[in-house]
Amino acid sequence: MKRKGMAALLLGIGALLGGCAWLVPPAPPPTPPATAPQNLAASFGTDRERITLTWSPVEGATYYEVQRGGAREGPWGTLGSANMPSLTDTVGEANEGRWFWYRVRACNAAGCGPWSEPVRGYAGRPPKPEGLWASQGDYDKQIVLTWNVMPGATYYQIFREPGPQPGQSGLVFLAETTVNAYEDRAVRAGVRYRYAIRACNGFGCSELSDPVEGCVEPCPLPFSADEGGS
Repeated sequence: MKRKGMAALLLGIGALLGGCAWLVPPAPPPTPPATAPQNLAASFGTDRERITLTWSPVEGATYYEVQRGGAREGPWGTLGSANMPSLTDTVGEANEGRWFWYRVRACNAAGCGPWSEPVRGYAGRPPKPEGLWASQGDYDKQIVLTWNVMPGATYYQIFREPGPQPGQSGLVFLAETTVNAYEDRAVRAGVRYRYAIRACNGFGCSELSDPVEGCVEPCPLPFSADEGGS
């Protein structure tokens, strides 16, 4: 009798619990990762044909989607997906010295989160340097050149058109430097000099930058202005 009573009691408790199952809220549905990957980085000339991408892991992600573009604003095309927070893009030797832009987002079975901030990288020799500037009469015995640092470059080559007026004799090699600035003291007043630079690493040197003109006091009119007034 005791056993029958115990069995009946257990059955009653089970029925009671079963009847209250509707009180337990269902598990929430899965959601995509909430944040974009951080610390996205692309390599600068570490391999002649490949660009390596790395980023920080995102909580809740099971894989990542990576896109590549030719500019910061795109247009973007799908490069591939990765289960780990890294990916290698084989751009080929024909594309060395060219900037490529990348962005990545974290995904899972429920979907994908927001895109990361885009970054750029290159394979092989550096791309064309940017931001070259030459002083315009700021100094009376030298012309100062500055330009944007090229990530991955180990040195720069400086070229100058020796004058007497830009456009008449062509750019010739002037000097090398490991920093993004140079002082040209082999100049004279009343002459405009034209400059361009290359960025170099172990794979070679970039194409020449866009040229700029510089001078010491007293500065003549820019070469184009002289032509227009003649």
